[in-house]
Amino acid sequence: MTDGLIGDQAVSSVFDNRKIKRLVPDFQAAISFSEGIKQSVAWFEAHPDQCTAEWSKLLDSLIEKHGVEAKLLSYFSSL
Repeated sequence: MTDGLIGDQAVSSVFDNRKIKRLVPDFQAAISFSEGIKQSVAWFEAHPDQCTAEWSKLLDSLIEKHGVEAKLLSYFSSL
């Protein structure tokens, strides 16, 4: 929504989780990524009040700017 993050999370599609694994070695993700996405969509469907016109415009602008197809990491470094 803004210029983005600086550091290890600068590209939000790829995270290096070695640090958290080192700090919390016993943690195990209980939900897969695909299940987490399904739960996220279900939450938004159950809370339509959170899907405001402003939110919709923001998502539309992001899709217009970046499209919906997968991008190579080099795409994000060129922004």
